[in-house]
Amino acid sequence: AFNPSVAGPRALAATLLGAENRWGRLPYTMYPHSYVQEQEMTNYDMAKAPGRTYRYYTGTPLFEFGAGLSYTRFSLSCARKGQGYRQFRVECHAQNTGGMAGDLVVLAFHSADGIGKVDHPVPLRALRNFTRVSLGAGEATNSVGFDFTSDDLALVNAEGQPTLYPGTHHIFLRAGGSVQEMTTTFVIQVPETVVV
Repeated sequence: AFNPSVAGPRALAATLLGAENRWGRLPYTMYPHSYVQEQEMTNYDMAKAPGRTYRYYTGTPLFEFGAGLSYTRFSLSCARKGQGYRQFRVECHAQNTGGMAGDLVVLAFHSADGIGKVDHPVPLRALRNFTRVSLGAGEATNSVGFDFTSDDLALVNAEGQPTLYPGTHHIFLRAGGSVQEMTTTFVIQVPETVVV
């Protein structure tokens, strides 16, 4: 609860006793204690092993970016609409399969692990979009959608220019947090290098 302030103890008690189902996702990565021996605190190179933030950290985090808990359970199914890489959409259908109202946070990441060798760090993944859906017990959504363009597949090159590299790119959606993890991955092929 970090700093619950004056009203925090009541909200914390209601959550711990199951009277309310408060949602939340960590907006950062919490590293294990051993991290201070693995990474010099004066080194601000994000990509130097073992890396920093969810984008470059290669170790096992204590709590990862986007982790969270809920007193209910969800199901999520996603499908890609449109072909190619210039513009496409991913539509998801979510359902609260538990007995309590709750919020589902869906995170959309880009990963460019199939582009070959480049002269700059390549993030393990980069958050491109997210949404939060509030669902009552047993309730389902009609559709939760994410629109993507070639800009969402671009990486920043050594000169600071967004560049779309040829090769295999992945868009993957995560939802559920620490206890119930749901992941869907879509593979996108890019035929040529494009400075965006």
